[in-house]
Amino acid sequence: MTRTDWIDVYRESAYSFPCRDGGWHRFTLSEQQGDLPKPFADIIGHRGSLTIITAWNPMSVERSLSANECANAELRKDFEEAGVDFDQAFGSSLPGVSPNWQEDGFVLFGLDQEQAMHWGQHVQQRALVWMDAKQAGLLFCEGNGFVPCGVQEIA
Repeated sequence: MTRTDWIDVYRESAYSFPCRDGGWHRFTLSEQQGDLPKPFADIIGHRGSLTIITAWNPMSVERSLSANECANAELRKDFEEAGVDFDQAFGSSLPGVSPNWQEDGFVLFGLDQEQAMHWGQHVQQRALVWMDAKQAGLLFCEGNGFVPCGVQEIA
């Protein structure tokens, strides 16, 4: 049995959340660290941090569409009750990657790593995308801690 390199899996995915002008911010993570692209730096400057999370497929175990949709509806309710600043988001395969996939989720604003990890553990996620003004990367909810990454916009 082969061991999955989860860092590579997350770096080989695309992440998207809405822009205020009606478009979408789309990005991927890379090994090459550097300054955040200006749109992301501006958002973080205004909102403190950014976290991408979903309640789909806990611990990367595939579930039915209806189970995933119910889990995200419950998570949305939890965010509303907790007063978390959030919007819709999704993760997906990169263009040209097969099989093509997409998981609906949320972008959360203003959480520190501990708060973000709490939410990730709440819905049994392996890792979250998390960034603030100083760093961006993968925040593993158990074991691997924070893995710094670069952020690359996707057109």
